[in-house]
Amino acid sequence: MFNVDINAVKTYLLGLQQTICDALQELDGGAQFIADEWQREAGGGGISRVLAGGGVIEKGGVNFSHVMGDSMPASATAHRPELAGRSFQAMGVSLVIHPRNPYVPTSHANVRFFVAEKPGEDPVWWFGGGYDLTPYYGNQEDCRHWHAAAKAACDPFGEALYPRLKNWCDEYFYIPHRQEARGVGGLFFDDLNDPDFDTAFAIMQSVGNSYLKAYGPIIERRKDTEYGERQRDFQLHRRGRYVEFNLVYDRGTLFGLQTGGRTESILMSLPSEVRWSYDYQVAEDSEEAILGKNYLPAKNWLEYPMVTDTQIDQYRVFGNPIHQSKSPNIHRVFAQATKQQINYQAQLVAEDEFEHTVKEFFADGGKGLNITVPFKQRAFAMAQVLSPAAEKAEAANTLYFNDQGQLVADNTDGMGLVRDISHNLSGELKAKRILVLGAGGAVRGVLQPILAQLPAQVIIANRTYSKACDLAALFRGLGTIEAVPMDQLQGPFDWVINGTSASLEGDLPPLPEGLFTNSSRCYDMMYSAQTTVFNAWALKQGVAHADDGLGMLVEQAAQSFNLWRGMLPLTADVLSSLRSELKASDRKLKL
Repeated sequence: MFNVDINAVKTYLLGLQQTICDALQELDGGAQFIADEWQREAGGGGISRVLAGGGVIEKGGVNFSHVMGDSMPASATAHRPELAGRSFQAMGVSLVIHPRNPYVPTSHANVRFFVAEKPGEDPVWWFGGGYDLTPYYGNQEDCRHWHAAAKAACDPFGEALYPRLKNWCDEYFYIPHRQEARGVGGLFFDDLNDPDFDTAFAIMQSVGNSYLKAYGPIIERRKDTEYGERQRDFQLHRRGRYVEFNLVYDRGTLFGLQTGGRTESILMSLPSEVRWSYDYQVAEDSEEAILGKNYLPAKNWLEYPMVTDTQIDQYRVFGNPIHQSKSPNIHRVFAQATKQQINYQAQLVAEDEFEHTVKEFFADGGKGLNITVPFKQRAFAMAQVLSPAAEKAEAANTLYFNDQGQLVADNTDGMGLVRDISHNLSGELKAKRILVLGAGGAVRGVLQPILAQLPAQVIIANRTYSKACDLAALFRGLGTIEAVPMDQLQGPFDWVINGTSASLEGDLPPLPEGLFTNSSRCYDMMYSAQTTVFNAWALKQGVAHADDGLGMLVEQAAQSFNLWRGMLPLTADVLSSLRSELKASDRKLKL
């Protein structure tokens, strides 16, 4: 039964256009939208509203159109061939805002309605729309706010709607010839006609109404950020990617052009200034490079709550004075992860003062702490409650009190290693043959999470073979694991993970050749400003990728914080920034 209210949709769309224009004018604080009403010879017309040269908005367009025709264009029937030859009506609001300040993202939104008719058959109707954000300089707070507003718009219609539309957006706003996303996503939907007209219309309205809630606060926060020619140049080059997507892939642009639409209104989405340079590149590890590395790859921005300064009381790392270089970097980890000033105090502890200092820390109101070598076994011994990871490793790298007032020991090293490999390095451990070097506390802490990834086989090798045997026996019930003497190792391996301390002394374990193929990967739990000794050796042996443990440091620290506070900080920016600082400092550090 065809029961739709076309006039209600049109009335809503015209009101949405006016509301958005009024709000954006107020945010700009100066320039006004000009209205250009137009008619289409083949049927229909629209109102284009354009703001140019504003103090905040360099160019913005908010377009309403209601067009009709005797046959559906190719762009609209490409994924619905059964609609070819039908007459149609199409109406919608589409907008693109290009801010002047490079620290304010470009945003796009549209909501639309189609009706396709054919004599003797029931009409077919559907809604479509969504919005996406295209930053030039990534900001976690903005990305989270944008997606939180998107999720709030979807929540009244069931918990499955947001992830569905979010993933659809990630897939749609992708530039194949650049092999990168256009931005950080948002929402996208098309062909929405269930369960009924009223519900589908309500979803479209909820998305349209949430746009200003998603974008307005971002403009307010970033519009006065200072910038220079470098940031402006990067913005103009990144705008080029936006133009490429709109002219090559965007369905709305193609639909408008193929239906003989008004060119000025269709191409209002293009920025007033844009730049292409041959083989344009940005400096590695620069602020500009962070966008592509940490923001454009699709991710769930709502996975971890942001941490605020009021939720952080005190964070300490307890370690021996010989490891003094470690502690300041933990400060940087959380200072950057939270984007707040942390109340941080590193403490270097004499061996006979460890237990007393821990007790004093918690008595002063501390919420949780991390422990470096050589105190991981003593932290383990202090605890009243042991996590499975700490119990299996017989070592703890973090302590905190539970709700019952008991001191809990946990070990997040393995979780940090696995997350770094899978999340930051796009690695895969499942069904792989893995060699793990070492049998000390570092290796003890990572074996259980590694085995949980269901590798085909884990081989343990250590200078003292008996220690490797003891470790293999301890974890044998969790998967396929065995000990092999170092001089009897037979490659190749998919992964070689170095958990020995040899790299610290500029030394190598006594390893045979033939451990790697050109598709193998290696991972040194140690890290330094320069390539570690182990990784340098592995690269000479022909390994495909050699990574160090800096990501493991960041990820295990975040996992520890999650235990104390129930919230897991985002780590991408932290890792990138810490890597840059480490290179600049040129100091060797130890995990």
